[in-house]
Amino acid sequence: MREAVSEADRAVRRERRLRGLSGSEAVRASVSILASRLGYSGDLLGVIEGAIASLRPEEVAFSDAVEAVREVKGMGLRVGVLGNTLFWTSSATRALLRASFGDPFDFTGFADEMGASKPSPEAFMAAARGLGVEVEEMAHVGDRASEDLGGALAAGLRAVLVARGRVREAVVFEALGFAVMPDLRGLGEVLRRLGAKK
Repeated sequence: MREAVSEADRAVRRERRLRGLSGSEAVRASVSILASRLGYSGDLLGVIEGAIASLRPEEVAFSDAVEAVREVKGMGLRVGVLGNTLFWTSSATRALLRASFGDPFDFTGFADEMGASKPSPEAFMAAARGLGVEVEEMAHVGDRASEDLGGALAAGLRAVLVARGRVREAVVFEALGFAVMPDLRGLGEVLRRLGAKK
């Protein structure tokens, strides 16, 4: 199952890059590819979203993510979620966010609704508009080098790459406007060093 999901994920991300799939097309394509890999002919999207609805909050979010959101909000910074949607719709993702975090977000935007996905600058500009800030005032935190780190930097944001299991300690490149962290502990300090103000 894990291998089928990984294969479908790679295939859809490649198609999105090469053919410019919209967010909703990416959801449909990812579910279709996964169903094909699994030999499943039923309503896989319904099954996936039903499974998501049954999850408990502690099964979803990393505990350091919940703490990081609290820390960053406590610094007076606006916090948003910008996501590419694969395998399920943004409504399911929003339900997961509410269950895991409550309602601390000033903005939530997902590719299947916005019509733009990371690494496209349009996705980051939509987030800036939703947060009421300029892109230069933003820092984006994510776990994919090309979509999150590369996309954010190309759009003019500061960026933090969370490389779980790939690095041992946080490294901040202030002059370049980005950092790499092993997890989200200490995110507030990293954002401060990167000059985050809003």
